[in-house]
Amino acid sequence: MADPRFGIEPLAKLENVPLGPDGPLTEAGSDAIRRSGTDRGMGKIVQMPAQRLLEIAGIPVDPDEPEDVPLDRSPGFTADQVEGKKKPQRRRRGAGYISDPKKRKTIEEHAEALATIHYEQDGWTVEKLGKPYDLRCTRGTEERHVEVKGTTGAATSVELTINEVLHARDKDNTVDLYVVSDIRVDTQTDPYTASGGSVSHYRDWEPAEEDLRPRKYEYRLPHTPA
Repeated sequence: MADPRFGIEPLAKLENVPLGPDGPLTEAGSDAIRRSGTDRGMGKIVQMPAQRLLEIAGIPVDPDEPEDVPLDRSPGFTADQVEGKKKPQRRRRGAGYISDPKKRKTIEEHAEALATIHYEQDGWTVEKLGKPYDLRCTRGTEERHVEVKGTTGAATSVELTINEVLHARDKDNTVDLYVVSDIRVDTQTDPYTASGGSVSHYRDWEPAEEDLRPRKYEYRLPHTPA
């Protein structure tokens, strides 16, 4: 149980910190931030070195004692400065969810464009569908369905619908999963522009049960209310 007599000392405020491998967080730290959105915004405890974060914040760190944070030499932010202007709390809609529809669409289109280029260069004819899967690729008598996912974070997890899972598990379908992570989006342009990204390509993909984590359930109501 937390002791209410002890508070939290905010050290600095960092914005636009990349969650990918080029950023200051470890893969475990990045994944913890993403997963925190699934539990009503509750944070997740993770063990990771804080030295790179402290360096970015301009807080000097003793190389011999990197975990010993010199609070007396931190910038001295107050809690209000770190949190900024108070805003009404809104329930988060899940890990990796982007509320800005223009940004979400830009990320999706960038990922699909990279996937299309990849398959076309490999001799496939690509047709964009969207549903029940993103790309239909044909080459002679071959046919391959491609599920494309784009994210600005690290390649630790993606969101799947039940239909996407069932389609990938159908033995009549040959399905690939094409994930583009660490995408950068410039929201200062109109329309938004996306660039970069690291590709994770899974051929003949079939999501295993142990790799799926339930995010929500559909509850069928009883015919006769109690």
